[in-house]
Amino acid sequence: MTIKTLLLGLAASAAFAGNAQAATNLVVNGGFETWGLGANSDEFSTQYGPGNGQLQGWTTDGLAFVFVPGDIDAVGRYGGFSLYRPENGTNNGLTVSGQGGNFIASDADRGFGAPITQLISGLTVGREYNVSFEWAAAQQTNFFGDTFESWQVSLLDSGNNVTADYSTGFVNNPEAGFQPWRAASFRFTATEAAQTLRFWADGGPGGLPPFSLLDNVSVTDVPEPSSWVMLIAGFGLVGAAARRRRPATIAA
Repeated sequence: MTIKTLLLGLAASAAFAGNAQAATNLVVNGGFETWGLGANSDEFSTQYGPGNGQLQGWTTDGLAFVFVPGDIDAVGRYGGFSLYRPENGTNNGLTVSGQGGNFIASDADRGFGAPITQLISGLTVGREYNVSFEWAAAQQTNFFGDTFESWQVSLLDSGNNVTADYSTGFVNNPEAGFQPWRAASFRFTATEAAQTLRFWADGGPGGLPPFSLLDNVSVTDVPEPSSWVMLIAGFGLVGAAARRRRPATIAA
């Protein structure tokens, strides 16, 4: 086998592995950029849910608001809403996520909050998938006291049975504070061709209220180990061939 042949094989292996890594995001509108106006919403930020602004791909029955960069308030069925942030005089460092653009703020008080869900299609039963997202924590303005926030994330089958579960763990947020954006991810094995991805903000104390922020949600196929085996084997073959073709040293 010539070096040229081996290099061509290696290039094909690398391309195969690269394609596996560049998997398609199965989540629709994972950055929350596409949304429409409804009753009780303004032209910038909006609560989405029944009778309010609709967020493409996502549904909820609880207090969840879409925030747009540069806009400090949202309007929903309960009137005006805002988070403590530099734009309204609180120097807590609240920013958009690393992805930028819109983000979701969801009430982490289970008495008012509700899951944010999307049906994920195109799954292959038995295949492993990676769920990734960015999240942060904040507090609604005009409320006082320390809070704590988290996200509970689940995959559900068609019978609403939980097939995979993940928790970010709680972060402690001082009064009027902001806990910076951080990345989180976990893997699950598909049990059906379409499953519901559920995000449920959780925190407390109730009535203060705590808010969990969310952005940059993705579900991607995990590359099969065979693709990496092919790539590593290709490197090994090229190295071995190069050693065999090394010219012999002429004795003086």
